[in-house]
Amino acid sequence: MNIGAKLFMLLGATGLVALLGLPLLVAPMKWGRWLKWTMPEETAFANYLGRSLGGVALSIAIVGYMAAYDPWAYRAMFDLIIWVGVFMTGVHVYGFLKRNQPRFENVEIFLYPLISVLAFVLYPRQPS
Repeated sequence: MNIGAKLFMLLGATGLVALLGLPLLVAPMKWGRWLKWTMPEETAFANYLGRSLGGVALSIAIVGYMAAYDPWAYRAMFDLIIWVGVFMTGVHVYGFLKRNQPRFENVEIFLYPLISVLAFVLYPRQPS
């Protein structure tokens, strides 16, 4: 029945909307200050990148909600989450090694692999 996969997608999409997508789309610099990022003098490019990432996050969340309804039909979403987790882990490890990211971002070094493993474990099975 893929109940775990459905719940994973529903909770993940909701978290993505609330914690990343909407805040970045609406107020990327405020979101960055809240996470203790150092703000650049010129903010136009940072705002653009933040809004862009917010739009991408919201797009992924929308498909996540679709996958929550029918995980098997949207099983590629699980592959996407696994690969996003792999690359985002690398990004955060790099930031940790360079010591140029806030402490909260270092926590995500453990969060992204966990999400990838959950996506792998809860990968939907073909309905009978």
